[in-house]
Amino acid sequence: MTTPLTVHLLNISTCPLSNATTHPFLQQAGRGQIPKPLLSQWLSQDRLYAQSYIRFIGLLLSKIRLPPHNPDSSKPRTSTAEHRAMEVLIDALVNIRTELQFFEDTADEYGLDLTALPVAMEDEERERGECVRGEDRPEETYFGPNRITQAYIDMFMSAGSAATSLLEGLVVLWATEACYLQAWRFAASCGASGKTGAGAGPEQDADGGALRTRFIPNWTSPEFEAFVRRIGDVVDELAGQIKGAEEREHVMGRCVQWWRQVVWLEERFWPVVK
Repeated sequence: MTTPLTVHLLNISTCPLSNATTHPFLQQAGRGQIPKPLLSQWLSQDRLYAQSYIRFIGLLLSKIRLPPHNPDSSKPRTSTAEHRAMEVLIDALVNIRTELQFFEDTADEYGLDLTALPVAMEDEERERGECVRGEDRPEETYFGPNRITQAYIDMFMSAGSAATSLLEGLVVLWATEACYLQAWRFAASCGASGKTGAGAGPEQDADGGALRTRFIPNWTSPEFEAFVRRIGDVVDELAGQIKGAEEREHVMGRCVQWWRQVVWLEERFWPVVK
């Protein structure tokens, strides 16, 4: 039996995925150690990412071609992989609308700024030991996507383009959500480890409890887990329909590249913490 595509992708290399989903920012988030200014900066970028997600889902929906149904046929109408892809993408749009409202409601509740200026990418690169070209001088700062958020947005537009198959686009969608779920599960496990301080409740956290009370439970919920699993099921079903060894090898290679790009970006999406 052929290994499902999602299982294959998860098993390609565990180290890069671990780097992306066990980042120190997540550890501190689970322990209630992320201060409001840093959380605001990260949330403002995550919200921009979520807004670009809407257009990406629309591009994927435009790729779906549902098979015609003969009304005179005695055969019952059957659901196809394309139907299931359409349903999960429509649910993704509904979910992101709910998510954006959740961002605003939680930000109001905890006094977070969803238009906080982005963290200086040059500072982050120095922390990682990466080269920064040009003179060491401050740049004009404005609200908008930082370079990694913009790279995510560009990837979404590329994965939704006419040159990319529905399967590849769904691999990108599944990869982003699967990484997100695994990352926040790790954060939740850090909070559950008892290292947040004896008797310290979420209201004593550096962010007032926003992460441990609202965000982490939302991003590790059974509903979110089920949604990620549904996307994965559609990915595996579409991948299983590919005919011919040569075509399958070609498509799988492209899917692996999309997966690696998502994991690379995911690791760098988290802010550097001390």
